[in-house]
Amino acid sequence: MSLSIRLICRFTNLPFNNVNHIDELGIANMISTIITPLFYVGSTLLIKYFEHDRLVEFIGRALILIFALFVITNGMRVTFFVMHNPRNTLVMYLAALTLVGVFFTLEYYETLFVVVVISVIFMLTVPYYQHSFEEQLLNDVVSAVLVTLFFCISRFVFSYRADNYLKLKAIEEKNIEIETASKLKNEILGIVAHDLRNPLTAIKALAMIMEEDETIDADNQENIQMIKTSCDKATSIINDLIETANNENDIAFDIEEVELNQYLLKVVDEWVKNKMGQVKLLYYGTDQPIYTHINMEKMQRVMDNLISNAIKFSREGDHVEVSLRDTDGQIFIDVKDFGMGIPEKLLPYIFDRFSRASRRGIRGEESVGLGLSIVKQIVKKHGGDIEVCSTEKQGTTFTIHMTPIKIDNKAHS
Repeated sequence: MSLSIRLICRFTNLPFNNVNHIDELGIANMISTIITPLFYVGSTLLIKYFEHDRLVEFIGRALILIFALFVITNGMRVTFFVMHNPRNTLVMYLAALTLVGVFFTLEYYETLFVVVVISVIFMLTVPYYQHSFEEQLLNDVVSAVLVTLFFCISRFVFSYRADNYLKLKAIEEKNIEIETASKLKNEILGIVAHDLRNPLTAIKALAMIMEEDETIDADNQENIQMIKTSCDKATSIINDLIETANNENDIAFDIEEVELNQYLLKVVDEWVKNKMGQVKLLYYGTDQPIYTHINMEKMQRVMDNLISNAIKFSREGDHVEVSLRDTDGQIFIDVKDFGMGIPEKLLPYIFDRFSRASRRGIRGEESVGLGLSIVKQIVKKHGGDIEVCSTEKQGTTFTIHMTPIKIDNKAHS
């Protein structure tokens, strides 16, 4: 700003000679132009060492105070030099006070120090320009009003910034706590996986041995079957918890090139052979092969969850459709059932962990609300997305969006 004023004076024909005390104004402007870069250089050097040395921190605070006084006195001297009576033209003085009040974060005693120093400087300078005691007094009163305004602005700005700083520190501390808790949770889940899955496997193995005993009656056979079912259910819950914890980490899993028609058909065949009840499972593929990159184990879990859900909410005699589509360069995998559907009010929560949308199946199957959360995590890590469309009492369709590998860029025969 000081340099701009000098350039304007130098290269324009504006009537600056009519300004009172033009010589003093020119000298003060030259001093300001020379001194200002020193503050910039000093602050740049101090910033590098600000957090490592208490002395540097003290010097930094002192530099801030000196610079604040420098800015305000520059505004004050323009006010004095330009007009014969400062209280009639306090624009630059007011601008300098406002500038420091808004942009400088000063402590309470620092603000008070600036107020006292500026007030003293103003009171000592006024007599050089006003010889009347009444005018001196009026100028001092106006200055007192302005520095009071500056004090209020400065305290408000400090409170606002301090409040924001404390909130940011609290958020930072909470984030650290959450990160620590997340790591601890993953460690606990690892212990759970190791210490619970092995006993469950042993219990199920003993139940299978007992099941082969020909002397066991029908009631005991039913009890053994309940033991096996409970072991499978508990193992499934443990696996869901471990999968959820693993998917939270940003660890990329291995992917490979897969032809989706063959892959999905194999998944459906396994369900038809081993896991189907009274619900028919159908697959509709594409005429042309579709290639993409997936982790076969993870995507198997996605499809198992979606098919299991579809069967769980389908009535006996219904059918479930798994279909593959290629539209506008995008892959769409649909898993569609014609069962009880999802109430509209639950749809926004369907992919939440431990979702409130979790419900019992038609045949009383329990759910902990983790399956669809895991599905979405896995699909997202594949670079895809999943959405759901459902009408109550008519059925539900889950659609996975993925990006194919262009066949014309490949060397497939």
